[in-house]
Amino acid sequence: MSTVDVTDRLDEVERLIVGWDFTSARDEVQRLLSEPALSDEDRLTARRLLAEVLRELGELDAAYDLAEAVATQAERRYGQVDPRTVHAVAVLAAVRHDHDEWDEAERLYHRVLDSGIDEEGTDPVCRAVRLARVNLALLQRDRGETALALSMLNAAYVIHRREYGAEDLDTIRIAAELAALQYATGDALQARRLFTLAHAAARARLGTRHPFTKAVEWELAAVEPPMPSAPVSIAPPPTVVDPVAPSKPPPAPAARSVWPLMSVVVVLFLGAVLAGLVLWQQFPDAGPRAGASAAAGLEPSVPTATPPPVSSAPSAAPSGAVIRDLRLRDGGKELTVTWAALPVTIVVALSRAGAPATVLGTVPPGTAEYVVRGVDPAVAYCVVVGPLQESVSMTLAASVCTVGR
Repeated sequence: MSTVDVTDRLDEVERLIVGWDFTSARDEVQRLLSEPALSDEDRLTARRLLAEVLRELGELDAAYDLAEAVATQAERRYGQVDPRTVHAVAVLAAVRHDHDEWDEAERLYHRVLDSGIDEEGTDPVCRAVRLARVNLALLQRDRGETALALSMLNAAYVIHRREYGAEDLDTIRIAAELAALQYATGDALQARRLFTLAHAAARARLGTRHPFTKAVEWELAAVEPPMPSAPVSIAPPPTVVDPVAPSKPPPAPAARSVWPLMSVVVVLFLGAVLAGLVLWQQFPDAGPRAGASAAAGLEPSVPTATPPPVSSAPSAAPSGAVIRDLRLRDGGKELTVTWAALPVTIVVALSRAGAPATVLGTVPPGTAEYVVRGVDPAVAYCVVVGPLQESVSMTLAASVCTVGR
């Protein structure tokens, strides 16, 4: 296998990642890694690409171990400021962010941004540096620094859109993140405009049936629900002015990561879910969409016998799968929710004391239980469970809340 062939195959994996064809990218890079004649340098690059792909596919534990090993080896081989090392560190920072290791992720993001890499280039490492700037803004959001996050993310979005265009898939994903942040800060008008841009671009690039396109459509509907008698219309206006480009972009102070694709899909899905739920009615003293959600880590567990319920709430989805027999067992520091198993993927989210729900993850078809661990036993929570269906444009979820906390 010639050096040219290897370079072409590595470039193809990069193109597949930028085009969000992560399954094909994983298959191709695994084939490449099986080549016995692959050089040590090319093998290290291929392993870094595999770590990126595994993260996007939601295989976070495998991505963590691989990204950490690649970053360590790259630094040992090339030094701290080499572009190959910087790219590996950017991947590791994003993976650690996904694991809620915020302090370490922030340190690594700053290391990437302070590396001296020329962001004006076209190499993949330049995109990695720009995305690290976006990721750092989202980390500030996760920490509750909403105003700082909004300023940083707005500036990063304008730069990314200028460099890669409005049709670039990362640009679209950043736009959706920015719109969600705008809505969380009460700017529904700007959020609606940016969601409209993101939806139009997603339709053009991915088609109307892609999960991400539908997720943005759901979020747009949640920002501005249609009148009951009117059809849902989310076509973009004939002329759309960039709603966020500032006359003088605020400086990014050496700027959660741009979420893996499935994470973005399920997070945006919750916009539609919450359009049919009023979770904070369980907590009359809490203002809607106020503060940052504090979601605990959770792991899906093997379905078991239904425990005695604390409370339950059925849903009434207009069509398709419907969550039934949703029950919650309050174990103090852990919450166990069960429901009647369905043949569709299920999204699970958590709302703390009336704050906006935060997506915790998805579980495969046939699963009937989820355990949320590490919650505060003194705080009231609601757990939201909803089906994620390709065949319907919007589904309602069911919620179940703790009692007596």
